[in-house]
Amino acid sequence: MSDIVDLGLRPSFPWERPQPNSPSEINPKEHYDRAVGPIEHEDLDECPITIRNIGWTLGNDCPYRCTHCYSMSAREKGMDFSLDMIDRIVEQLAINGVETVNLGGNEPLFTNGANPRNTLLPQIIDRLVDAGILVGLTTSGITAIHLERDHNESWRKLNDLDVSFDSPFEDEHNANRGAKIYKQAIQALELARKYDIPHTVIMCGMNWNFTPRHIEKLLELAESYDAHIRINPIKPVEPAHMDSLLPAEQYYEGFSLLMSRCDPVDLGEPPIAAVTDYQGAKGCPCGRTSFRIHSITPDGRIPVSPCVYLHDYKFGDLRKDDLYDIVRSPQFRSFRRRNANPDKVDGCEGCGLLAQCRGGCAGRSYLHHAHETGHRSLFARDPYCPRDVAPAQTFPQRPTVPTDKRLVHMDYLCTWIGKPRPQTR
Repeated sequence: MSDIVDLGLRPSFPWERPQPNSPSEINPKEHYDRAVGPIEHEDLDECPITIRNIGWTLGNDCPYRCTHCYSMSAREKGMDFSLDMIDRIVEQLAINGVETVNLGGNEPLFTNGANPRNTLLPQIIDRLVDAGILVGLTTSGITAIHLERDHNESWRKLNDLDVSFDSPFEDEHNANRGAKIYKQAIQALELARKYDIPHTVIMCGMNWNFTPRHIEKLLELAESYDAHIRINPIKPVEPAHMDSLLPAEQYYEGFSLLMSRCDPVDLGEPPIAAVTDYQGAKGCPCGRTSFRIHSITPDGRIPVSPCVYLHDYKFGDLRKDDLYDIVRSPQFRSFRRRNANPDKVDGCEGCGLLAQCRGGCAGRSYLHHAHETGHRSLFARDPYCPRDVAPAQTFPQRPTVPTDKRLVHMDYLCTWIGKPRPQTR
């Protein structure tokens, strides 16, 4: 673990540290009681709506307790799904032009409690595919294993598979998940390779796992299984997550290493799009090209938000509200106003990097600012602002991304995807 100490980071892991004792200004379950997220700059224009790629948090249960989970602290175990609910949601997605759906956000196998026999996941996949929608799956491994074994026809319909690792080292991964499931993740990669399903190793970047040693091992793992790599820097949905945030210098150091070893597939991390002068950058996709269907609530509502991390902006109920109206709600319009007017983001006016960065990731900016100041605003600036940080690392300039590849996380989250280049060993 010497690399953690050398970087000046905390030499302990999140599961080893005590939780903060003082109450936070930000209550992650407040959205159950009232509309929380502020509606700002209502006088401004907004960017066009081009919803294409969405995520759907299916599960109402999960056997794991990952320390960085962005779902568990902000939801309550809800009702079970029914086929009527699924048909209604799929119909709404299809008539509104949705092209890709990622099933994740919880362990998607557990649509109806912790017993895999009760799952409706195969029916969800089948109905989405029948509607002409590409389906991807994000899993710790267990969903892929059950789906391949018990519902093989539905498994074969997947467009791509993301397998989640908290660390490329088995002991750390298992400790952070609270279960010995590293081998399940490896088995899921093996299954995807066997069936020729495009697959990705995903890691939530935190200060203890986004180090050169971890990244080198992650590159080795991805190369071994012919997998992509996807990195989501942690978004602090709850106060305890602030303890695991990447320092800005570590953020840029890690992505510089990744880009020196990978061909980019999606440059959806706005600060990275800015420092590479990526000409295809359009800023945060939330509310513009993407949104999130959240877990069903205890009273049976299925809310939607522009951003998977911002439960404060949940709106509507897909069981009865039309998706057309939901994506035109004040909550969604606030995100599109931010995208269209990045000069109104605090501290961004006049920045030469604004065309690519556009104020950075809306979710990260909102949450980081809220925990730091107690004030909620979508028009806060990304804590990894490249103008402020002035990263010392070098990045390739004006990179291109493939136009013939379709993964469900492309232009969905503020995320980064790359494919390791084979190394001469």
